Amino acid sequence: MTTSAELTTYRYVRFALLALLLALAISVAAETVRGGWQTSISAYYYTAAGPVFIGALTAIGVCLVALRGFTDAEDVCLNLAGVSAPMVAFVPTPEEGRLPDVPAIVNNALTYLAVLAVGYLVVLLAVRRQPGRPTPWGIAGLVLTAAAWLVGVTWVLADRDSFAAHAHALAAVFTFLPFAGVVVLNTDWGVRHLAREASASPTRLDGAYWSIVAGMAAVCVVFALAHAWRFALLGTEVGLLALFALFWGLRLIDDRGGEASRSGMGAMPIM
Repeated sequence: MTTSAELTTYRYVRFALLALLLALAISVAAETVRGGWQTSISAYYYTAAGPVFIGALTAIGVCLVALRGFTDAEDVCLNLAGVSAPMVAFVPTPEEGRLPDVPAIVNNALTYLAVLAVGYLVVLLAVRRQPGRPTPWGIAGLVLTAAAWLVGVTWVLADRDSFAAHAHALAAVFTFLPFAGVVVLNTDWGVRHLAREASASPTRLDGAYWSIVAGMAAVCVVFALAHAWRFALLGTEVGLLALFALFWGLRLIDDRGGEASRSGMGAMPIM
């Protein structure tokens, strides 16, 4: 049975996500005032905002993995986004006139992949000790995480320069796409038809979540059409992160009305 302390901890993790996004926004804004606009949020890695950028994305990844979704499907999406976010921080986006520090990128990436492997083994041991077999979504999460890890290790060992040049973009895609899935999986339709749960979602804000999904799609379409604009990528990232923050804010409000019904909060995350 979920205790009051577990409920409080769960809400604090959600609040921490908002605090981390706020820290990133403040740091980027301050650096923009001081040094001018960059072409993307990722480009602030090379500025005075770099340490906050790295720290915030790494901590956001930890929070996403630590959170337990209402369904196994949501949990898989949270974990995939969570394990991808730190790689976005550790591998900077290529910028014209700035040579990547390949030895540092390789060191950071391999260190992270090694820790991820240890965590994966711990999850496997926990799954083996649980009664019954993992759900199809749980198995899918384990397989996808293992595949992503294998691709990362093989890539960085086989071609360090290619990894340093392209891993950032790939990790960013696999951070934002699963997060969009998280929003959909908080709707009643997502719970019933994607997660294949018999019970409806406990949300009181179904329409608001669908509005956020529509907003994400609109941001991507608008800035894809304006791809020739120098700041199109920055606009895309700012728009998606703003919607990301809005979603977590709404979830904090939504949770107040039905958190006790989310029975999986204290369980081991299903990769």
